[in-house]
Amino acid sequence: MRGKRFQIACCGLCLAVILSCCVGLTGGAASSGSVVADRVDPAPAAGAGHLETIVRAIGPVSREAELRRNIAQATFCLPQNVVGILYYALLKLTGNVVDSEGMNETTIVVTKAPLGVSLGKFIFLNESLLTENTVRHEYGHTLQGYRHGPFYLLLEGATSLVQAAVSLVVPSFGVAYFDRWPENEANVLGGVVQPAVSAAESVSSRR
Repeated sequence: MRGKRFQIACCGLCLAVILSCCVGLTGGAASSGSVVADRVDPAPAAGAGHLETIVRAIGPVSREAELRRNIAQATFCLPQNVVGILYYALLKLTGNVVDSEGMNETTIVVTKAPLGVSLGKFIFLNESLLTENTVRHEYGHTLQGYRHGPFYLLLEGATSLVQAAVSLVVPSFGVAYFDRWPENEANVLGGVVQPAVSAAESVSSRR
């Protein structure tokens, strides 16, 4: 009986992920554009509308690209979406969600939690890290997920976690955090032209 309940719960969670991805098929920006802007302007001062300003600065992808990515999120990238939904639920239950905004196929969630991480359709960022470059960097991780699908957590996720842990013990190691894979690749994919966060922030805020 317990086994059946567990199977039902798992099926329900997977269905929630698929529905969440399917919602994006009819949402998002109506116009075509590029994920990466030609340049990155300095982030505006924090305040009302700050997140919306960042989303507008990055710009939309085409509807065709958004459709393909939402399908990928519901299938090829399912594992990280399951983790993302569970983490989002935990943040909501503990009152740690500050703000959220849709951007293309993703949802940017501003939190009180001291980290930045990309999990499927979700980009989680501490409110103190909310800049255009940091959003671009994390969106770059989302794009990496389309390359490696179910192996994203084992490849990009585990590698980033280990490097962040080493940086906490050896601060000098964290200085070049964004010069190593997968962080440097995420910067390129997301269109970051400056370090996403400072070396000091990278030691304390990465996944």
